[in-house]
Amino acid sequence: MDRIDGMQSFVAVVETGSFVAAGQRLGISNKLVSKRVAQLENQLGMSLLHRTTRSMSLTHEGERYLEGARRVLVELEQLETEFDVSDGLKGTMRIAAPLTYGDTAVASAASRFVELNPNVTVELELSDTYVDLAKGGFDIAIRIGNLSDSSLIVRKLGETDMKVVATPSYLEKHGLPSHPTELTDHICIRDANNPDPNRWPFLIEGQTVQVPVSGPFIANSPPACLVPTRAGLGIFICPSVFLGDDIEKGRLVELFPSFQSRTLPIQSVQLPSAFRKPRVRAFINFMRDEIKAQSSS
Repeated sequence: MDRIDGMQSFVAVVETGSFVAAGQRLGISNKLVSKRVAQLENQLGMSLLHRTTRSMSLTHEGERYLEGARRVLVELEQLETEFDVSDGLKGTMRIAAPLTYGDTAVASAASRFVELNPNVTVELELSDTYVDLAKGGFDIAIRIGNLSDSSLIVRKLGETDMKVVATPSYLEKHGLPSHPTELTDHICIRDANNPDPNRWPFLIEGQTVQVPVSGPFIANSPPACLVPTRAGLGIFICPSVFLGDDIEKGRLVELFPSFQSRTLPIQSVQLPSAFRKPRVRAFINFMRDEIKAQSSS
């Protein structure tokens, strides 16, 4: 067995937490992953993992070996990418993105990037839940909002403003609020991702005012919150990137356009190992330029 194959399998098992997940990342069976790790241990003459039927953990020797194995794999990757750059960008890039934003802006940018770099393959996975980059084998995740995971490399690509929206049918039934403070008398759809879902911030007379809101529906996803909003069940404050052409087509009405709410960053997050790949850095810069062009058009 190639020693590098063993290192890659061992590191993948540790980072993903299981032989099955490691096999999915590497594109091989979990049995082959287990075989490679066992052969590596035999070659080294020591156990790297404590295995039980329910759990797995690093031995003391495994902790030391993990650090060195990661360093070797990074250096090998850097050596390989030096040749990749001289011959143009190449390789597979796995991207995770929110469903509604991903199937428009991210998919569009990724398509143009592949057109310009025909030796790059993009695998785009759309989900409104946060993915584990290591376990999923993702190079990049596109996320909207503030992030707290300091172990990831974060790059700001742009930002999106927030719009307060409701359907014409809701406004006809419940009345049209003329000022943000009137939201306290209305049914509001709340996003659990907000710092305080029960208070919406507005810039009023030069000061940020937190307006109390309430309602029977709360979810941790803007697209999920838009479902009852589009059904006429309440008012929602939504990142504009998720609205598509709802306002232009008249399906939703924007409220309080003269009152500024907060903006949210659009960001890329990567593991340090992925950020070293030229194709990943190139796509991040490309995506940033795409968002800038869209916001200025």
